[in-house]
Amino acid sequence: MAIDDPSQPLERLHNNDAATLALQLSENLLRNLLETIPDRIWLKDTHGIHLACNAAFAEHVGATTAQIVGTDDAHWFGKALAEEFLRADRIVIQTGQSLTLEGTMPSAQHNDPSVYEVIKTPMRDANGNIIGVLGMGRNIQARKDTEARLRDATEQLELALMGADLGRWDHDLSVEKGYYLDERSCAMLGREPAESTHGRAWGHLIHPDDLPGTLDAMRAHLSGDLPAYEAEYRARHMAGHWVWLGNRGKVVQVSDSGKPLRMVGTLMDISKRKRVEGELLATQAELQSTLKAIEHLAFHDTLTGLPNRRMLIDRLETALAASQRNQTHGALLFLDLDKFKALNDSFGHDVGDLMLQEVAQRLVHCIRAVDTVARLGGDEFVLLIQNLSGSVDDAKLHASTVGHKILASLNEPYLLKDVVHRITPSIGATLFMGHALDGAELLKQADLAMYEAKAKGRNTMCFFKENGL
Repeated sequence: MAIDDPSQPLERLHNNDAATLALQLSENLLRNLLETIPDRIWLKDTHGIHLACNAAFAEHVGATTAQIVGTDDAHWFGKALAEEFLRADRIVIQTGQSLTLEGTMPSAQHNDPSVYEVIKTPMRDANGNIIGVLGMGRNIQARKDTEARLRDATEQLELALMGADLGRWDHDLSVEKGYYLDERSCAMLGREPAESTHGRAWGHLIHPDDLPGTLDAMRAHLSGDLPAYEAEYRARHMAGHWVWLGNRGKVVQVSDSGKPLRMVGTLMDISKRKRVEGELLATQAELQSTLKAIEHLAFHDTLTGLPNRRMLIDRLETALAASQRNQTHGALLFLDLDKFKALNDSFGHDVGDLMLQEVAQRLVHCIRAVDTVARLGGDEFVLLIQNLSGSVDDAKLHASTVGHKILASLNEPYLLKDVVHRITPSIGATLFMGHALDGAELLKQADLAMYEAKAKGRNTMCFFKENGL
């Protein structure tokens, strides 16, 4: 009989202590991150029992986080509201999709009339199984007060179910162009219904980066290694962008020798799900990655996805420090859309939102990766251009080149809801080097220059002049 090594129990004890310490450090980090987020955060299991929350949520119901853990919503909000919350949670669990709602968040302790944006997201374990629902409540009353001047006063609650209708496909494996999409699948890709009668080669619409994995999944099913074919990939939309699709199918007809002859399956547009996953970094089905994604939401504009004022100020401070260190100029461009209110009043705010989203995309394409495009609100955008030149003349020429590139891009027509629209920008610019001026003063200078561009007839660019405009 072998004699046990007497050092082994001690080694295991040390390993256990190290693992316990690492777990405590990880939990402390997650708790600290949770508490730094000003929004109300809570996590419930699939039965509606609270597993965790931050202090902001606990204060909302007039309790401590420890008191809330292990209870259900009825304990804090009453039966009627709890049933309403539970219905929303069930939708998230059953669909596997995030749910976004807007409205007030009443409780027994607070009768806050403010409007909140509530996002409920399914939590998954390492195997992809849904284990709970993560909620985030953000006060968006300030944003709503601004939008109220432009929108219908009765618009108080918006409900968006994340998901899409299924499309169907049929693949004749015996011919090269035997892959057929139905009308719904064609619509997902911006194609006319008549294209449902056109056979095409399988895979020609798939993004090149996603094609190898998709091919592997197809081969695994055709060879009999997998009972069904499943893949997620990006497909080319007729408008030029990429759409995320979830594809499932299986062989339904084989030859006498067992060779696959025909497959059928379904397509689902999962672009919204992919976008939410990207924002929340829903990896490892752990709270840590989800909380990091929620922190990301605090720094971006919800309509355009661009950095918001908060992130712009942070990046501007960093740019000022880099400019001081490298002795290179930077530029700040303040952009306002000409007669945007008239477009909203004439064609509706849905068209106005589409216009702002398209403008945001065009602005992003006009700058380098090191630069920043931010939306301040309404139809106001700011571009931060860094690392131009040590020469003020060269820096001004570079900034002017970027400004005129933006003018040309935004002057191109916009096809919104099958109607062609046009809009122009007025741009004000100012240069900076180091900390001679703070970010607020630079924004003011660029804003003044923008109003000078307005005064000169719009659709132009003006630089701030030290002695006045």
